[in-house]
Amino acid sequence: MNASARAGPSGQYMGDGMRITRRDALAGLGVALAAPALAQDGTVRIVVPAPPGAFNDGLARLLADRLPETLGQPVVVDNRAGAGGVIGTREIVQARPDGRTIGIANTATIAINPHLFTTAGFDPLRDLAPVCGCAEIMIVMAVPASSGITSLADLRARARARPGVLNYASAGIGGSTHLAFELLKLRAGVDITHVPYRGAAPVATALLAREIDVAFEGVPLLLPHIQVGTLRPLAVSGATRHPQLPDVPTMAEAGLAGYEMTIWFGLVAPNDLPTATLARLEAETLRVLAAPAMAERIVQQGATVRPRNAADFAAFMRAEHAKFGEVVRIAGIKVE
Repeated sequence: MNASARAGPSGQYMGDGMRITRRDALAGLGVALAAPALAQDGTVRIVVPAPPGAFNDGLARLLADRLPETLGQPVVVDNRAGAGGVIGTREIVQARPDGRTIGIANTATIAINPHLFTTAGFDPLRDLAPVCGCAEIMIVMAVPASSGITSLADLRARARARPGVLNYASAGIGGSTHLAFELLKLRAGVDITHVPYRGAAPVATALLAREIDVAFEGVPLLLPHIQVGTLRPLAVSGATRHPQLPDVPTMAEAGLAGYEMTIWFGLVAPNDLPTATLARLEAETLRVLAAPAMAERIVQQGATVRPRNAADFAAFMRAEHAKFGEVVRIAGIKVE
């Protein structure tokens, strides 16, 4: 990891309801004129280790729309999907450290994949420089409404009474929600059998059909079914309650102290990026994330803004990497 990560300060959609004042416009112009270009020859590329349509792709496109007015340079999105995010992350690692290539990092690419794909040829903590944290998606534990399970305590009691009989679904072996539930099993001391599916949508279908007993998935996926009453939420995974599920307790409130897990997203760059360039990327991205219209757009995509400066993001990445390394080791998770 770039040892020069530092603390830093905490676009424009015309027609989106975003109001840009004359003062804001002049301030943005001043930044663009005063700061040197990130690279001599133009466009900044945001590499997304996922296909179009995923949240990290949506986040990158929001940033690509809004960063040009403060950076003074065009910004484009480059999707490099494959191998669970390894291909796109390698693209960022191997890019020239000149400010022209940055990329989206998330829970999987930084904290989980290094423990599963040991032949990837790079170490994200060593070979990437954190720019800033951007956003997070909270996950919710839910059961079929007809299951008779009404709380996390109830689920734990049933699991302890019949070890290995209850089952849970995830969107695939080694994914964020798989690791989230395995972390919960370790912290709660229960044995619940994993049933992997190919993607998140089949998980919701299986839960509704009672093919599985419980699932731990992103709030946007399960929220519609919770709202109509076909699924019952037991707890959310964050440190605070979810704004769209204000009556659903956090894991700590539900009796599992110390459990916190979100699917998070941030910006990283190739290691050895000049300190001044990294500082400018950090400052301008955090400035964009602070705009109310940006927060609104991110919420519309089912996430919340979670800014972290470079130093905080670096420490957070290390902690998440260690946390999920322990889960992979104890649970014996392997990707074939």
